[in-house]
Amino acid sequence: MAHGVTLAVSGSRSAAAFVARARMPWPKPPRAVVVDTRQRALCERRSVAGGLCLSPRVFQDRCGRLPSFRNVRWLLGTMGLTGSETAVVAGDDGTARDFVAGLLYLAGQRRVEVIRGSLTGWLDRHPRAAGTGRTRGVFREAIYVAWPRTRLVVLHRELAAFLRHGPRAGLVDGGSGDRRRGPRAYDPIPGARSSLLAGLGQVLVAGSLPAGRRRLIVYGEGSYETLAYFARLRMLGVPARVVMNGRRDRSEHARAARVRGRSKFAAPPLFGWALAAAWLGVVVTTLVWRRTRRR
Repeated sequence: MAHGVTLAVSGSRSAAAFVARARMPWPKPPRAVVVDTRQRALCERRSVAGGLCLSPRVFQDRCGRLPSFRNVRWLLGTMGLTGSETAVVAGDDGTARDFVAGLLYLAGQRRVEVIRGSLTGWLDRHPRAAGTGRTRGVFREAIYVAWPRTRLVVLHRELAAFLRHGPRAGLVDGGSGDRRRGPRAYDPIPGARSSLLAGLGQVLVAGSLPAGRRRLIVYGEGSYETLAYFARLRMLGVPARVVMNGRRDRSEHARAARVRGRSKFAAPPLFGWALAAAWLGVVVTTLVWRRTRRR
């Protein structure tokens, strides 16, 4: 059973590249761009003038999985980003806002600032700053040149080796507590410590986290909760690394590995069967043609 982790106030400061702000900096600082994480229709209709409409749905597929860094960088290029700007991330939903901020940070954005509070409420108080939001284009408007922070991403092989050989004091389950049943059930990794928070909507403060490790490895149910949790820890200066697609993705990999391992000889793919049948048909046709010709 997972152990609880109490998060208490700590005096550590966030890294300069990833910070949280209580208020929107206005007028915008030089080389700053506002990222609006609300729904696309709402952002297009009314946002900060020139703001970029980047909701979480832009980055996720139907199953909630994230694209590769190559595709993320292409998408950010279609928004006109190069990675050298200061991304001021704002929205109404805290989890959506932190998810987008965490992905921008992992993609290599030079500086990410997250605005706590409702963007809609801020626009109501500052009508002169309102305008229309910008959506992504079909082609790249700029080349995203920032290098992804891949050292902060934990791959499946690395996580498997960590679980086999290393102590698990540095593994933290940041899920929302939803333990569903069925084929896509979500259970914590054995030995992982749970944050035991009421929900991801709360503001997290760092403190009594598992000690003895330079970095924590954090995960949630899926990519949405995982990146939001990771972003909040990084903003608080906690040296966390992340399993980007969460526990659900790891469970699917494990199930696929068990299916492949049931037989000593792996079943050939469908294309292999089709190719074998085609060759067999050619051989049979050739033999029949030769026998008919001899007669």
